[in-house]
Amino acid sequence: MRTAPVTTAYGHLTWEDVRDADKDRVVILNVSATEDHGPHMPLDTDTVLGMAVAEGVAKAAPEEVFVMPPVPYGFNEHHKDFPGVIWIQPETLIAFVTDITKSLAHHGFRRILLLNSHGSNHPVLDLAARKTVIETGIICVSASYWNLMSARINEIRKSEIGGIAHAGEFEAAMYMHLHPERVVLEKSTTQNLHNADSKFFNLDLAGAGGGSDAYALVVRGIPGRHHGRPDRGQSRDRQKVFRRGH
Repeated sequence: MRTAPVTTAYGHLTWEDVRDADKDRVVILNVSATEDHGPHMPLDTDTVLGMAVAEGVAKAAPEEVFVMPPVPYGFNEHHKDFPGVIWIQPETLIAFVTDITKSLAHHGFRRILLLNSHGSNHPVLDLAARKTVIETGIICVSASYWNLMSARINEIRKSEIGGIAHAGEFEAAMYMHLHPERVVLEKSTTQNLHNADSKFFNLDLAGAGGGSDAYALVVRGIPGRHHGRPDRGQSRDRQKVFRRGH
């Protein structure tokens, strides 16, 4: 009789656990980035938030998912002028992630979620998911976590449109809920670059605005390398924001 593993953390399994595991579990792989998030937030912001979402899913459905160790580097060469940024070429990232998914498929897993937590990874992971499906025949999908619950976030946001962007209200609130000692909002400034008159460009992670993303084109000209309203993340609602991210 198959025995359910006592953990949802893939890295904590033994090889026998993997052999005997229910292969219809969804294996979640968070792919993030190591990059600047203004002077007020750490380089690991995308990884911390992405893994918090993945682990929240695992806590809610412990018999239905496994959570892989994260890939903490992504496609973010447009950030490289700031010290600390580690960037991966998109071709390399596609190949690397696809090798991971093909390994999982080889071990019998049939359902994989590539959970993105860095904006510019989105098209890269979409291609990795498509390659996985074509080459293995399993189900593999990619999704940026903020796109899964933008309506719920908009219900409680404090900032105007454009305030939920890079290191803005949303990311600041979530990170402060998890590790308030690592966020120094006093170092942040308000830099709302959203153009409400634009029919095309979207500079708000909660989905307001047009359908195109100009972030990679404008990031180098942003002082402090953040935009949005991080100060709004200081509200007492940050736990509510975090919960709506699950």
